[in-house]
Amino acid sequence: MAEQQRPVGRRRRDPQWTYDVLVDALLSLVTEENRIPTGKAIAERAGVSERSVFVHFADREALYEAGALRQAARWKALAERVPSGWTTSRKVVALMRQRERMYELMTPIRLIGLGLEPESPGLRRVMAQGDRWFRDDLAATFAPELAGVRGAGGAGGLLDALDAAASWASWNHLRARRGLSAAHARRAVTRTLLALLG
Repeated sequence: MAEQQRPVGRRRRDPQWTYDVLVDALLSLVTEENRIPTGKAIAERAGVSERSVFVHFADREALYEAGALRQAARWKALAERVPSGWTTSRKVVALMRQRERMYELMTPIRLIGLGLEPESPGLRRVMAQGDRWFRDDLAATFAPELAGVRGAGGAGGLLDALDAAASWASWNHLRARRGLSAAHARRAVTRTLLALLG
């Protein structure tokens, strides 16, 4: 975890700094341990008192939602708009190179989030927003291709097919179930998208 650049004397009197280091500690521990850490472990990693966890977060639900929002900001920071005017093949290659980086960053946190999602409305909301972001990104990137296909944006249309093929779920299946390297998973999804758009 990167050290926050704050004067040492201000840290314990700065609520935002404490909030930030607690969220960072949560994400770091989940990534390292593949499980939800205790409040004590989060506080120890953050270098603050255990009491601070629930001074800054009303309950675990609030902590999970804050972690999900921070994680979304991290993977969105890797996003660059792929120009819709590029050739289809160039767009697919660029999109999947980008998604490889995003999905590899997302995976440890998302796996835990999926287990918590049924009982966490806030986490469910943030994850749904992320899913919509990825779908909207596809719609913008491939707008010219979609415009040329009747019913492309409707239920079961081309956009749904692209969304399924390029989804994190598809990526995780290839990586975790099939045991593919990130490069081979990217190649497989790239071939699927090119076939759908051909």
